[in-house]
Amino acid sequence: MSTLVPVSYKDPLDLLRRFAPTPLKAQVNLEIANVVLETNDLSFFLPSLSRLSTAEISTKSCVWKIVRDVDVRGTTIEVSIVMAGNLIVYSMGPACLIGADRERSEILAFIGRDVDTHSFQKEILPALCRLTEFVTRQQEAPIMIRPEAAMGGPCNA
Repeated sequence: MSTLVPVSYKDPLDLLRRFAPTPLKAQVNLEIANVVLETNDLSFFLPSLSRLSTAEISTKSCVWKIVRDVDVRGTTIEVSIVMAGNLIVYSMGPACLIGADRERSEILAFIGRDVDTHSFQKEILPALCRLTEFVTRQQEAPIMIRPEAAMGGPCNA
């Protein structure tokens, strides 16, 4: 009996693996959003993912594209977060990199081959849920400048 192993994706023009094929798809209705999960690894369809699913359909939606990167070794480490405007990146070392784009309501994750299902369930899945909340919640109103605040002298005109 053969097991399903993610295929190694090599494209010299796509170093960031943005176009790695993710033929496996599933719909997961979370409390905060309806998620379309696209992946190249069957192991990401965990029983814990179905336990998170609710019967209610949310008005918000999000796409998770999770790529198993078989060329990256190692396990997860402590989270490092970088945020810039509508983008946020969670880095758990080279074995786990997750980016979330609020404008596109998308989360893109690259998971190394040594990250097992237990680590995915305990560390990565909660991060995906938090990032789903980030991409689906309403953006705060922009900071308004008070009219009486000085904007600079005549030299700055």
